[in-house]
Amino acid sequence: MSVSSYDTIRVSADAYGDSFAGIEILDSHKFYSEGKNGKFELRTFITRVKDDPEKGLFNLGFGAWDEVRQIVDDRLRTRNDDMKQILGTVAAIALDFLKKYPVAHLYAEGSTFARTRLYQREISKILEELPIDLQLHGLIRKEDIGFIEFRKGIHFDGFLLSVRNS
Repeated sequence: MSVSSYDTIRVSADAYGDSFAGIEILDSHKFYSEGKNGKFELRTFITRVKDDPEKGLFNLGFGAWDEVRQIVDDRLRTRNDDMKQILGTVAAIALDFLKKYPVAHLYAEGSTFARTRLYQREISKILEELPIDLQLHGLIRKEDIGFIEFRKGIHFDGFLLSVRNS
């Protein structure tokens, strides 16, 4: 993909102690957004529920790291005019994870309706650049439709990434 991304640093799951009770952290990274509104540490998490019989389903989350509360704030807006680079970084982390775990299904949605719509618009812009072996579905909760292949012009409530089975 031609989308630029930030350099990332892997964060050990041990760094979070027991703050993710019942959740297993399989992958975490940090990177920095720096711009007109300052420098923000951002973190990504790929997690799954411990003892979940559906071992192939993972969640992708990210947001600004709150050092004081030791949590990720997924509602903070940095307003550093680097949203595309931030999303490019998150996408690169997701693709790397799927390369390591090709049977995984990685779920993501925004923390708000507006953020989910933003992510959908940005995905639509680079849809043609996605790797051919990447499968992308959108979730439609209305009327329990569920997941369908991602297409432009349809409102989705979340997204599911996976590697195509040959």
